[in-house]
Parts: sequence; structure tokens; C-alpha cells
Amino acid sequence: MNVTTSRSRSDRFEALCALAQEMALLEDEREVHRVVLQVARRVLDFSNCAILLIDDQANELVMVAERGYPEETRGIRLPVGAGKGISAWVAEHGERLYVPDIREDDRYVPGVEEARSELAVPIKVLDRTIGVLNVESSEVDGFDEDEMMLLQALASQLAVALELNRARAELDRLSITDPLTGVYNRRFLERLLPSEKERAERFDHPIGLLMFDLDDFKEINDRYGHPRGDDVLVAFARSLTSSVRKIDPVVRFGGDEFLVILLETDEKGTKHACRRIRDEAVGRLRADPAVDDEWDLSVSVGVAIRHPGEDLAQKIREADQAMYEQKEGAGEA
Repeated sequence: MNVTTSRSRSDRFEALCALAQEMALLEDEREVHRVVLQVARRVLDFSNCAILLIDDQANELVMVAERGYPEETRGIRLPVGAGKGISAWVAEHGERLYVPDIREDDRYVPGVEEARSELAVPIKVLDRTIGVLNVESSEVDGFDEDEMMLLQALASQLAVALELNRARAELDRLSITDPLTGVYNRRFLERLLPSEKERAERFDHPIGLLMFDLDDFKEINDRYGHPRGDDVLVAFARSLTSSVRKIDPVVRFGGDEFLVILLETDEKGTKHACRRIRDEAVGRLRADPAVDDEWDLSVSVGVAIRHPGEDLAQKIREADQAMYEQKEGAGEA
């Protein structure tokens, strides 16, 4: 055995072990991509390397990061199962593929101009392929078995890092989501207040606040039971979400109270949106299968405007108070 080669192989595997520890701490997926590509080039000597991840909805393989590839290939999408692209074949079959001479393989999609051989390995979580790690060489038969093993080891570490990253993101999403209705919860509101305050101050934007409450909701719970009441809450949240802009958060504030935050909306726009959202939401709610036809459901809503410099939390309390005043018949409809 060549001692120099053995030491080089050992050094590179040690570098991969160190990489695993580093990547486990990274919370930004783009940073994970950057570190993997850096190691691929500087430690494993792969000059042309790309990370491609599967878009399950489109059934396409998307190049999300690369080093050494021409600019026009960035973001390229390869249909999985269409017979084009060596990486797409790997994504479809979940197996490593080495092409010693790309000029003799019809599946090759031009990437690096001087490329002569290509190696692609699956990025797998358990038995599920989530992407492909791809390298190209300017030499015919440019990769040996050791390099194939190293690339597969790197792909395995990348898979673990991506799965950890996505698990963290899912836990974070769950922590700010109301488990019953699927809209945001008050923890999201606590996180939003400082950032939205800073943004509104920077751009001098007002914020509209609408506090919605289901009228006589307690009667539904008392008469039909809490499971039926939960169904109504879910339907109400769904009706509100369908009636607002995508940028406007809907927050379950407590019980049957829901806060709609109208970003970058002045007083006139907020009052107009209030009437529209209320009418649309009530219409959708009454038409929802969870709501009986004989229920004459209605909502009360309180309105407040937060201008730059004003306390956002205080304005939310004002919207809440205005909602109760309307419920008692003393506020604006």
C-alpha cells in the first residue's frame, strides 16, 4: 500500500468527521451548502461540485448551490424520470452513478464546458432520496473508488445536516402555531412585535389591527359540546385566513379571539379592509360544512391603528377593548 496515499485518505476522512460536527451546529441551510462545497473543493479536491435537491411538488431536481459551474446553470431544474441528466437519474433510482466519459452517455446535460467525466451520489435520509451531490472532472475516468467513497460520505453528512436543519425549522414553526386552528399563536406575536416595530419605524408605515371575536360562542360550546365548538373555531380561522392578504398574519389571540395584522395599512385602508374581511369571513364561515345552517353566526371586531412611534402592544389592547365595546353595543360596527 502506498503510505502517502493512505495518509491522504485518512486525512480526508478526518476532515469529513470534523465537518460533521461543524454542520450539526449550522442553522442556515445556505450556510450548510457553502460549507459542503468548500470542503468538496479544498479538502476532497473536487473542483466542480453542485448540490441539487428534489422539489417534490414539481418532481424536479433543482440546483441550489454550486462551485465551478457556469452562471447559466445556477437554479437549473431537471425533471426526475424524464431520462435527461445524470443527477436526475440518481434522484430517480437512489443509486450512485459514475460516468467515466460523458460523451458516451446520452443522459448527460452540459454543465462545465471542459467536463469529461461525472460522478453523482444520492443524498438520502433513511431510504428516501432528497437530492444529489454531483461532481465533474476535466479528465476521462477522472474519479477513483476512494473519491467515490469520500463523495458518498460527504453526501451522507449533508443529508444529516439538512434533516437537522429542517427538523429545527419544523419545531420552530410548531412553536409559533396554534395546534387547533393552524394559524399563529401569541408566541409568534411576541416574536413579531420587536421586528415589525423596527420595520414600521424605518419605513414610516402604519399598521392596522383588527380583533375578531365570535358572538355567542359559549352557547355553541354549552349546547353542542367542545368538540363541535373546536370545529367552529377551525372554520372561523380558515375563513379569516382566506379573507386576508398573504402578508397579513392571523393570530389566535385567545379562546375565540383572533387578531389580524394589516401590515403597511393606514386608517382608511384598515377600516375598508375591516368591513371586507368581516363580510367575507362571516360568509365563508356560514357556508362551512362545520357550521349548521340554523346557526346565525356573527362576529364582533375592534379596530386600532398603530402609527410609527406608538406602542404596538398597547394598540393591540386598544383593538381588543374596541371589540368588547362593539360586542356590548357601544362601539362602531
